[in-house]
Amino acid sequence: MSNRFTRRRFMVTAGAAASTVLGSSIFNLESVWAAPVTRRNLGGMLASDPVLVSYRKAIKAMKALPTSNPLSWNYQAAIHRTTLSGSFPAWNTCQHGTHFFWSWHRMYLYWFERIIRKMSSDPGWALPFWDYHNASQRTLPVPFRDPKSELYVADPNRGTGWNTGAASFPASHVDPSAGMAELDYFFAQGDIESNPHNNVHGDIGGWMGGVSTAAQDPVFYVHHSNIDRYWNLWLAQSGGRHNPLSDAAWKGTTYTFFNESGTAVTMTPCDVLRCADQLNYTYEGEPTEVKEYCLKFPFPWWWLIVQVLIQWPGPPVELGEREITVPIDIARIRERMPALLQSRNERLVIELDNVVADRAPGVVWEVYLGAPPNTALTAESPHFLGTMTLFASGVREHTHGEFKPEHFTFNATRALEAALRTKQEKLPLVFVPTGPLIDGKPSHPKVQSPVRIGAINVSIARQEERKGDAPIVPEREPNRPK
Repeated sequence: MSNRFTRRRFMVTAGAAASTVLGSSIFNLESVWAAPVTRRNLGGMLASDPVLVSYRKAIKAMKALPTSNPLSWNYQAAIHRTTLSGSFPAWNTCQHGTHFFWSWHRMYLYWFERIIRKMSSDPGWALPFWDYHNASQRTLPVPFRDPKSELYVADPNRGTGWNTGAASFPASHVDPSAGMAELDYFFAQGDIESNPHNNVHGDIGGWMGGVSTAAQDPVFYVHHSNIDRYWNLWLAQSGGRHNPLSDAAWKGTTYTFFNESGTAVTMTPCDVLRCADQLNYTYEGEPTEVKEYCLKFPFPWWWLIVQVLIQWPGPPVELGEREITVPIDIARIRERMPALLQSRNERLVIELDNVVADRAPGVVWEVYLGAPPNTALTAESPHFLGTMTLFASGVREHTHGEFKPEHFTFNATRALEAALRTKQEKLPLVFVPTGPLIDGKPSHPKVQSPVRIGAINVSIARQEERKGDAPIVPEREPNRPK
């Protein structure tokens, strides 16, 4: 799957645990001393389940409030991003393709959940999660398809087939395995943001397909509950996985939200490290939560060095509704490849840089490298690198502030190992446009906007462990942390 690196060619992350206390903005005696609520799996939930009854009740009450009220449905959706006119505190502050993707969305869901409790008069309510990685849950949950329900969004504000149950996610579009396998927080976060996060948005389409409209759909929140769950599951694997507790900017950046009384509150990532302890919720079926803290200690961290081996010499590549192939000439590095592929701290990667579109394309591209002619291109193939789509970053239409082109990096080790067994010196890099399955069969959705790839590189990515506090290095465009 795709691993995104910054243009400055390095990333930092913690290698050991640290500590904090509850932030004053979330100190609430009732919630702190109550037993944690459980965010349940949405799979198999009936419309009559109390969780969904309360969700519907709250949505109805929130939609009756004026947009200027922070508890209203429109206001809460606009905190993520909006096309509405006007400007109110915390609007358009969502974090995509930055250090704060996981942490910002965790804060956002936490305060949204508290507002739902207030508006539904259900003090024990917890947001369910949609586990679409499970093959039995890849269609839109049935309670969200009822036209009489507040959970329903009419076509065309959902893509074709989702409201009827005909549409479903291909397994390759909702596969978190690349992110879960990473040891570095930012790499893992970026992979999860790409797949499944961006792919789910792109496949559902309609409101969910655009960052400025996505939070208007009630399914947005159960989708992001699952993305938040992956943060806990990633940490629980241990093996050197830690939050970026040596990154002062990550720990200290403050964001504004609103509590259930409509009062502005602030949070930092240090306030949301431990869901059960600090935020009073757990996920159904998850392992014991990892406890990390924001105390001041020097920690090991990782410096990532990326060396470009081959630059695609051709013009920028434009992706549209047809399959596109770019020949990658590996002749001058072929003799080096066996040693590089055996290295334990290096990997060969394909980088796609300056990736942009005018609008969200509404298509997920599957990316393959080195498949011989007449070879079936499937996600099970050793030539499959991963998927890519644009949802927020890289989309000019959704820009708030400075525009950021997207950057994708794919681990190409397995594909290049397979290529070594052939005599090919020009490996086809293939981009295949795909969409959701319709009645179990591949679909070919219309590309809403072509995607332009400014540069393609074959590179070596090498991690080096350093000690002490990680340096604070400002972002440079189009720098994209994982």
